[in-house]
Amino acid sequence: MVGGRKMEINMQFLKSRKFWMGLVGVLVVGGLLVLTVISINAYNRPLGPALDAIGPTASPVTDMAAPNPVVTSTVNPMSDLATPIAAASPTAILPTNTAVSLVVPAAEVCGETGAWNVLILGSDASELRGPKGSDLTRAARIDFSNKKVVIYAVTRDLWVTTTSVGFTNPLITTDRLGQVFYEGRNRSTQTDNRSRMLDGTRANSKAMTENFTLHFNHYITVDLSQLPSMIDKVGGLPMYVPERTTDRWIGMVIEAGQQTLDGNQVQAYARAIPDSDFARIQRNNLLLEALRQKMLDPMTWIKVPQLFQQFSDAIVTDLSPSQISNLSCLMKSMSKESILEDEVKPEWTTPGPQESLLWDKAKVLARLKELELIQ
Repeated sequence: MVGGRKMEINMQFLKSRKFWMGLVGVLVVGGLLVLTVISINAYNRPLGPALDAIGPTASPVTDMAAPNPVVTSTVNPMSDLATPIAAASPTAILPTNTAVSLVVPAAEVCGETGAWNVLILGSDASELRGPKGSDLTRAARIDFSNKKVVIYAVTRDLWVTTTSVGFTNPLITTDRLGQVFYEGRNRSTQTDNRSRMLDGTRANSKAMTENFTLHFNHYITVDLSQLPSMIDKVGGLPMYVPERTTDRWIGMVIEAGQQTLDGNQVQAYARAIPDSDFARIQRNNLLLEALRQKMLDPMTWIKVPQLFQQFSDAIVTDLSPSQISNLSCLMKSMSKESILEDEVKPEWTTPGPQESLLWDKAKVLARLKELELIQ
């Protein structure tokens, strides 16, 4: 009896132990699932709020064989991404020899379909040549399905209207484009740098829509004052400098030739204007290509999460980590020939007020349409 009782107690203990071990296992698995869901949600969550005036997200897929192309994608203007959806039609019996036009959905490349319009700004926090503003303004079309990128540069000196931006007290209805960012940030009621940069970005986006009919799905704004530390963090920027460059504002000379620029040299090269802002745009294009090449280095890419964490106050964007990863995937898979860089031509401008440039709107808009940045 004693032995039987002891065995019964042992069996109950084993059953109890199995129960608790099973319960712990379920809790652990459940906890991992919850953490996975949280991680996925965080990975897909935008790093910043969307712009107020957000345009169509993805290029519609059209039946090019039809006399009047039929849009077969639905777009929610307030969503980050829109997935093309084939137009549904009722089942029908077609006569023999009837030609059938099939709509082919856009191909998915690096986890995305269609195209984004992205506003890229570089805000200058220095007082080198006047009030702080946006030293770099680019409108980019990122076409995933066709693996093409167009980057259109707009000089900061263009004279633009700002009635849609809402600058009051004092009222400003026209200004240089670079100053629009400065005014938006300067008038911000926010106290942290990121929010102030975001208000400057919103102001610039509204001005770009008002003057160029450009609509942006996403934005990336970088505080150029922290650019030197970012460049140094990735070990400098290898690039070929076509000619010796300097001016009295930057306080250094950038020699010609192949070299690795440190952070301060990159910032100086980006700011130097010994000639004109149009020539500076060309130099900045060289920097952007060198940065793209740098990002192809696996040793650089693995540092990106750390860079975002360390310099989170200097970068504002509404892209999510997953979209940034997809964008990086696209850039790594593309050849240099698939990236077209263009800009407002100097011959399309004439001197304007406050050292600005008046511009030929018809020619600029026609070129933006050719590049599919606007409809």
